[in-house]
Amino acid sequence: MDYYKGNLASSDFAGVDHKMPFSFPYRQHAYSPFWQAPNSQANFCEEDYIITPYIAEFMNTLTNLIYLFYAYHGIKNNANRKDAILRNLPYLGIACVGIGSGVFHSTLKNYTQWGDDLSMLVATATVIHRVFTYDKSLNYTVIHGLTLFSAMTAFSIWHCVTDELFMHSVVFGVMIVIVRQKTRSVIKVRVTDPAVLKDVRLLAVFGAIFFASGFAIWNVDIMMCNTLTAWKRTIGLPWSFVLELHGWWHILTGLGAYIFIALVEYLTSEEAGQPLGSRFAWPVGYLISSSGKSSSSKINHKHAGINTNKAFEKVKGSSSVKHASGSNNVAGLFGVKDLKTA
Repeated sequence: MDYYKGNLASSDFAGVDHKMPFSFPYRQHAYSPFWQAPNSQANFCEEDYIITPYIAEFMNTLTNLIYLFYAYHGIKNNANRKDAILRNLPYLGIACVGIGSGVFHSTLKNYTQWGDDLSMLVATATVIHRVFTYDKSLNYTVIHGLTLFSAMTAFSIWHCVTDELFMHSVVFGVMIVIVRQKTRSVIKVRVTDPAVLKDVRLLAVFGAIFFASGFAIWNVDIMMCNTLTAWKRTIGLPWSFVLELHGWWHILTGLGAYIFIALVEYLTSEEAGQPLGSRFAWPVGYLISSSGKSSSSKINHKHAGINTNKAFEKVKGSSSVKHASGSNNVAGLFGVKDLKTA
């Protein structure tokens, strides 16, 4: 199943001139591919081998770095934890997505597409394993992991032998729904503080929005490929990179995947129920801190008011004591022992 017609530069748009200032025109024809002609089922809207002979889809390859960035951040944060191995499995999974997708988009070969497809399932399977075994015994965790691994291996072999895409999409969608439903149930059990619960739910909403936005942009890339390619050639390099919408799919799904992985890690750890704080990478940490400013500001103002009243009462009491003490001293000068009894 071809998603797009590849190498558009060599067919319909070779004569389009760029008009944007401070830009460079596209090549009239693609480079001779280092990896030979693409033979993958999926070929995306970015023109093949138009930037370099070594990378088929330049921006679609480069944007996969976001998966590696978030994987590195998560693994680094768990460096000194006793359960770092289990915590890091989902981050290793998302790193596999970045590597698999990057290799595929740089080569557009059939076998590298299999790696890209299967890495998505592996990453999701690690999250499923974590969210279903965090509170179980070691034996259950191992058996569940082996069962999941066997199922993924069997499906992967079948997927590569049949060279199909439909069932891959179905299985991936089902796995995402399973993670979503289980995560919702874990939130109800593990988070009881209303303020923290609000932040956790908001974080889940952000993740869903990123995923949905990425999917919508990808579909625009599918439906408007010819128009987008003409616009890119009119704009010229490097500004046209902004219109590589499949690259935005990588960025937005990378954000969404990281949010759900980090959220599952939080919910299945001893920190569950505590304020989210600044444990998340940018921009997720910024989104959470910004959303919590208004509520924390109200709390701070409330405490400030209480402290002000207490301080006023303290000062008032201190002034009364000083006044009484001063009056008694004056009375003493006139031979009166205590002004109160005088």
